[in-house]
Amino acid sequence: MPDPRTYILELDPALRPAPQRLPEHIVPDFDWFGTHRASPRPGDAMTAIEGIVIHATAGSTAAGALDWWRNAGVKASAHWLVPAEREALHGKAVIAVVPEARAAWHVRPECAHPEVNAGRNAINAWSLGIEIVNTQGDGDAFSDWQIEATAAIVRYAWAKYPNLRWLLSHAAVDPKRRSDPGAGFDWDGFVNRVVG
Repeated sequence: MPDPRTYILELDPALRPAPQRLPEHIVPDFDWFGTHRASPRPGDAMTAIEGIVIHATAGSTAAGALDWWRNAGVKASAHWLVPAEREALHGKAVIAVVPEARAAWHVRPECAHPEVNAGRNAINAWSLGIEIVNTQGDGDAFSDWQIEATAAIVRYAWAKYPNLRWLLSHAAVDPKRRSDPGAGFDWDGFVNRVVG
């Protein structure tokens, strides 16, 4: 069985894709400039972004994830949500939540991986976060479109940000607390779609 703690890829600059558009639905009613969901990104986003972290919501809908993030006591967010098959936007668009220029709060500040970005922590400052709607339960498979849409986000960002080099799972940087996106996520197929 695959181990999500090993889901790490160093992107080859020679394979960087051409610039591309990303079909997005923008969440209009969030104040992501508050102090508990996102923060200013240190430096210019164009040069500061060096990684992308892949997550799974552990819930069944994008609306549920957004409602959770709206909760005043929750200090969490991500840049994009990838809807599940049961949702109207599935197959059409990903959901843009936090502006890319801001640091979303998708990884705990103390988390790091010794083989990723020289072991730097404060990952939110130098990464983008993608949440895929999936319960991580036995009966909830990731759809082909979810894998392709997540790969499309990565290709979009890889083409846009010149220092983007790392692609990794949440489990890789927080292995004691997190297992997402989970063993059911087809990491090898996903990587092939990113670099193919």
